[in-house]
Order: sequence, then structure tokens, then C-alpha cells
Amino acid sequence: MEVTALTWIVAIAGLLLMGLLGTLQWVAVLRPKADWTVENVYGGDPSTTDPKAYFAFNQGLAWADAVFWMPIQVAASIGMLLGERWGFLLALVASVPFWYTAIPIFVWDRDLGIRRNTVMYWVIIWGMFPAFGLLEGIYAFSRLV
Repeated sequence: MEVTALTWIVAIAGLLLMGLLGTLQWVAVLRPKADWTVENVYGGDPSTTDPKAYFAFNQGLAWADAVFWMPIQVAASIGMLLGERWGFLLALVASVPFWYTAIPIFVWDRDLGIRRNTVMYWVIIWGMFPAFGLLEGIYAFSRLV
């Protein structure tokens, strides 16, 4: 498959976003209850809700992101840059968590009060990640059709 300028943009953006998220989530996997992790990776305050639920929710996402989603996105970006069909198929798969996870995060944060509704919350959770996920998914799907 032909590698276009948009392929480069999507692949590199995916690597940068997952590089940032994956690195932070590995910190959360390795130091799940450290003050720095709570403040800079999870956000919010465990004392504002059930601390057991707070850490379980965040640890589940940390493990899923670091062990499952990050390798898929990295492989997808490499495959797309190589012009391989499987790279675009993996990019389609990797695009789903970018927008899908925003939905349960919004509901849990709203109902459990895990994170504060800050500008950063709306830019990251409901802005950058879902927007990129939709872009990557639409682009990968259009290239596969």
C-alpha cells in the first residue's frame, strides 16, 4: 500500500500519543500508589471516592494500556509506515480505545467523582485522544476499503 503524507502524520501522532500514555501507564504499573503517580498519572484524589475503586479503576487501565494497547499502536504505526495492509488493520484496531475509553472514564468520573472537571480533563480525555482515535480509525478504514 502507498505511504502518503497523511500516513506519516497518523503513524507518528499515534507513536507520540502512545509513547506519552504508555510511559505514564508503565509508571503506574510499577508504582501504583506513589504520590507522583496519583497526582500526575491518575489525576483526582482517592479520598474523594472509594479508594479501593479509585486504584482498581486506574490500575486496570494502566495494565491494559501498557501491556495491550501500546504494543498494538506501535506495531500499527510501524506497519503503516512500511505500507503493509496489516499495519492499517492494526491501526483500525488501535483507534478504538482512543475514543471508546473516554465514555466509561466520563461516566465513572461523573458518578464516582474520581477526577475534577478541569480544562486539562476536557482537552485530554474528551479532546485529543477521542479526536485522534476517530481520525486514525476513519483513515485506516478508508485505506483498507
